[in-house]
Amino acid sequence: MDPELWDVLERDPRGRADRLIETAAEIRDGIALASPPAPDPDYRAHLRASLLAEGRLRVNFQPRRRRRFGLALGAGMGIAGLAMLSLVLVSVIFLPGGSRSVTVHSAVKNNPSVPVTQAIQLSFNQPMVEPSVVHGLKIDPAVSYSASWLGSKTLVISPEHDLVPNVSYVVSIARKSAVAQNGAIPLSNIVIPFGTVPLSATSAGVPPSLVTLDRLDMVQGAETISYAPDGQLLLLASGSVTPIASTSSNSSDTSSTPPSDGANNLTAAGTSTGVVYTLTNPESTLVANAFDPTPSPDSQELAYWSPAGSSGDTLDVVSIGGAAQAQAVGSSTDQDPQMAWLNDSELLYSSDGHLYETNLDDQTSTVFPGVKLGASGFFSVSPSGLALFSEPAGVATVYDLSPGTSVTIPGFQGVPAWSATSSQMAYVTESDGRQTIDISTAFAADPTPLLIAPSGVGISNLAYSPSGDYIAYSATTPGVGAQIGAVSVSTGTSALLSTIAGMTQPIWSPFGSQLTALDSLPTGQSEVVTLELSNPPQSPTTGGQSSVALETASNLAQLQVDGSLSSLATIHGLLSASASIPDSTLEPGSFERFYAVSSTPASAGSSNYAVDLELVRDATTTAPSAYLQEQVTVDLSGSTPTISAISNGTLTNIPDGPLVVEADSTTSSSGATTFVLQFDADLDPATVGPQSISLTDSGQQVQGLQINYGSATREVTVTADQLAQGPIVLTVAPPLADVNHVQVAITYQLSLPALPTSQVGG
Repeated sequence: MDPELWDVLERDPRGRADRLIETAAEIRDGIALASPPAPDPDYRAHLRASLLAEGRLRVNFQPRRRRRFGLALGAGMGIAGLAMLSLVLVSVIFLPGGSRSVTVHSAVKNNPSVPVTQAIQLSFNQPMVEPSVVHGLKIDPAVSYSASWLGSKTLVISPEHDLVPNVSYVVSIARKSAVAQNGAIPLSNIVIPFGTVPLSATSAGVPPSLVTLDRLDMVQGAETISYAPDGQLLLLASGSVTPIASTSSNSSDTSSTPPSDGANNLTAAGTSTGVVYTLTNPESTLVANAFDPTPSPDSQELAYWSPAGSSGDTLDVVSIGGAAQAQAVGSSTDQDPQMAWLNDSELLYSSDGHLYETNLDDQTSTVFPGVKLGASGFFSVSPSGLALFSEPAGVATVYDLSPGTSVTIPGFQGVPAWSATSSQMAYVTESDGRQTIDISTAFAADPTPLLIAPSGVGISNLAYSPSGDYIAYSATTPGVGAQIGAVSVSTGTSALLSTIAGMTQPIWSPFGSQLTALDSLPTGQSEVVTLELSNPPQSPTTGGQSSVALETASNLAQLQVDGSLSSLATIHGLLSASASIPDSTLEPGSFERFYAVSSTPASAGSSNYAVDLELVRDATTTAPSAYLQEQVTVDLSGSTPTISAISNGTLTNIPDGPLVVEADSTTSSSGATTFVLQFDADLDPATVGPQSISLTDSGQQVQGLQINYGSATREVTVTADQLAQGPIVLTVAPPLADVNHVQVAITYQLSLPALPTSQVGG
C-alpha cells in the first residue's frame, strides 16, 4: 500500500476512499487470475505523481469555486469512471506482487460453544506485518491476553485467564491494521464472533456421560478418522462409505455387536492406503490412494502420503475445499513415514532417519537439527509445535525444539497424547501386568499416575479433550472387547461412556461436546459412531428460596433459548394455573444464551421472587450482540415452584464496556452482608472501589465497605458490616472500566427489600 497516496485518499471529504479501495480489490483479484504483465515502472511513477498532485488539489478544494474531489474525472464520474479509477488504484496501490486481499480463518468463528480454556488462533492467507495486526486487535468483552505468532501467518491469542462462560465474544481487527507484508489489506474489518460454553451445572472432576449415540456411516475397510479444526469429519477407508439413518440410544444400549478383541484398532497410520472422505451431507471423496491424512490448523489444507513405488512415498498437500491438483512438498523412504503441521504453511516430515521441515510457500525442505528418529521414522508433535516425541534406538524421548534439549521416558508404550495447550502429555506405561495412564509436563521425566487399569485390561488411543479436563481412551477387556472410557485429569475419576464393544479410536470434536469412534462389526465393516456427551447433573440446589426461584426461571430461559418444537408445551407446564401469558412472550425470539442475573424477594416476607434474566443473541460479522431483558415472577407458595408472570423488554444492542452478568448476596451469622458481582470482562483494578461501587441502606450511604476484585474470576465482592433492615441498594457506575479503559455504559443496581436478618439474600 502506498502510504502517501492512501493518506490523500483517506482525507476525501465525501468518504469515497473505502468504496474505491474495495472496487480496486475486486478488479485486482480478477486481474490476478489472468496473470497480466506488470505495468511499466516509469508509467507507474508518473501516474502516482499525477494522482498525488491531483488528489491534494481536489481534497483541499476551494469552496468559492465549488470544486470537488474528482481526480479530474468530474462530478458526474459514475460507475464507469469509478471503475477506471479503481483500475488505476490497482496498478499503483496493490501491484506489483499480484497480492490477494487479506483473509483470515479461525476455528472459533460463529461457534456458540467454545471452551473457556480455548486459545484463539487466527490463520491469515499471507505473511502479515505482525506489530500492525496486534495493534489493531480488539476483543469485546475486554480480555487481558498475550499475542504470539507461529510464523508470520498464524496469530495465537492466549487469554491471561479462562474466558467467561456463556458469553458472546467478538474478536476484531481494524482493516487498516491487518496489513500483509506485501501491502495488501482486507476488503473490510476482520470480525470473528463466537460464544463460550455455559457454566457446567455438574460436579467438578466428574467425567462426562453419554446422552445419545448417533450412527453416522457404514464403512468398508475403515482405517482412521479425524476432525479438522473447523469440525469437519474426515475418514480414511479402503472401501466404500454408505450413509445410514442416525439412530439414538443411551448408555445402556449394548447393540447387537458381539465381543471383539480390538484387533481392528490401528495404532499407527500408514499401514495401508485408502480414500479420504469428508463425512458431510452428502459424503464426498477428497483424495484417493492416500494414508495418514492430516488437516492443517486452519482447516484449509490436507497433507497426506501417497505411494510412489520403489522410490518410497510422496508427501502431498491438497485444498480441503476441493482443488483439483495436489502439491508435492516432500518424499520419504521410511517404513512408516510421519508428518505434522507446524503452522498453516509449514510441515515436518521424516525421511532416511532425519526430520525435515518444508514450507508450502517456497516448497523448500531443510533438515531439522538436533532431533533423532527411530528406524521407522515415527514421531509426534505437540499442538504448539514446540515439543516432539520420537523413539531413537527404541528409547522414548521428548525434545524441546526451541533449545534442542531432550528427556527420556522409561516404560513408555504406544503413542502420546498432547493437551491442546501442549502443557501436558499423557501416555501408557505398564508395571506388574497392569497398564497405567501417566501424565507429565511436556519436558518432565517424572510422570504422575492418573488411572491404573484392572489386571488384563489394555489401554490405548489416548485423546485429550480440547479443554484439557478429560482424557478419552480405549479399554480392551478379554472376552468383552474394546470400549470407550474417559477419565478426569484433575481427580482421576473414570467411567465407561458406552457398553458397546468393539469401539476404538476415540477422537474429540474441536469443541469437546462429542466423541467420535469406529465400531467394528463382525461383517468386517465398521460404523462411524458419535457420542453426544454431558456431565451428570448435580444434586438439587439447597441454597434457599432465592436459589429455587433462580433455578425455576433459568429452566424457562433455557427452554426459550433451545426453541425446540416441544419447548412451548414444556414452558406451559412451568406456569401457575392463574397465569395468562401470551405465547409471544413465552417464546420471544431466537437467542443463543441467557444470563440469570439476580433473584430477589418481591417484597418483605413475600413468597414471590423476581428473577432478572437477559436473553442474548450472539454477534454476527455484520451485527453486534443484542439482549432482551426479561423479569420472571416465581411463586414459591405451593408444593412446587411456578411462574406467575413474565415481562419482556425490547431487543437492545449490548453496550460497550463491562456488564454485570450475575449478582448474589449472602448474610453471615455475624450479620455481615456480602455481595458478589460477576462481570463479563476483565476489569481495570484501579477503577474498582468506592469511586464506582456504592451501597445505601434505608436511603443512607453505607461507609467502610470492603471491596475486592478477583482478576481470575472477574468477580467483585462487596462486604458491609451490620446493615439495618433495608431497603438496600447496591450501585455500580462509572468510572468502573474494563482493561480497554471503556467505562460501564449503563448503571447497574441490585435492590433488596427490607427483610429479617435471617432472610437477607434468600
